[in-house]
Amino acid sequence: MHLRCGDTYTRLAAGFGIGLATVCRYIHEAVRLPADLAPDLTEATRIAAREAHVILDGTLPLIDRIAADRPYCSGSTSATA
Repeated sequence: MHLRCGDTYTRLAAGFGIGLATVCRYIHEAVRLPADLAPDLTEATRIAAREAHVILDGTLPLIDRIAADRPYCSGSTSATA
């Protein structure tokens, strides 16, 4: 799992003075809660079809390619915790 701020599980464990297993458990529990409450893909598609507009998270992953002095867009999106 990739954390949006770029912290590693090891850094979080050291920073909070807890074990690595505890960091893993806390992160997975924190991600599971909103994931369990979110609609599945079929329901999300039905909701999107009824709405006047839908905003998708278009966050682009950080990459190191530059094309013609402008940032390169890989065309993929990332999911973050």
